[in-house]
Amino acid sequence: MSKVRYGTPRYLFSFILNSSRQNIPNKQTAAVLILTPQTEKVYVGETLSATLVLDTPDKPVNVIEARIVFPTDKMEVIGLSKVDSIISLWVDEPAYSNATGTITFSGGLPTPGFKGRTGKLLTVTFKVKGAGEALLNIENAAVLANDGLGTDVLVETRSAKLLLIKSLAGKEFGDIDGDGRIDLIDVSILIANWGTPKNTRADLNSDGKVNNKDLSILFANWTRK
Repeated sequence: MSKVRYGTPRYLFSFILNSSRQNIPNKQTAAVLILTPQTEKVYVGETLSATLVLDTPDKPVNVIEARIVFPTDKMEVIGLSKVDSIISLWVDEPAYSNATGTITFSGGLPTPGFKGRTGKLLTVTFKVKGAGEALLNIENAAVLANDGLGTDVLVETRSAKLLLIKSLAGKEFGDIDGDGRIDLIDVSILIANWGTPKNTRADLNSDGKVNNKDLSILFANWTRK
């Protein structure tokens, strides 16, 4: 009489293992949601634009949804923009609540969907109202593949970490980068914002433009070694 063998045959175990792996998104099919800038230093009273982008270099997708959470004691939303978004059909229009500190949206695009790097979803404009560290987190997110099955291929979300700083005054007036010194780095930032400033810290006399007057103010407060 032949002996009865128990256990899973090797070929069957290998089949089960390989089949299960097929259901797990890998680096070649993965989608990533990213809030940019990833890190930033912003002064209280200034505004900051944060853009949510999608990386899906190998797998076309057709539906994206997410919730962005922000600290209500330090920031407030003053605007949302869908300009240049890869989403063409909105299931839930982008909306925000400064009471709960949330931004939500849901939408997609018809076949062939989107495949590529840094696909823009939406831009949020914040006003900074309090100092300290602030995290912009991505929650309840999903990115569905254009595969006819609605497969969620989202494997990672990258939140933004911000440093919110109180405006400087007095002898430190002109320290645009907030390092405690007024030097060539501050001059470089000021010149980069010449004319209509993107960084309002460079507008030292608050007249809405950066010019020789601001440069004069900066030199008058220059840090001596």
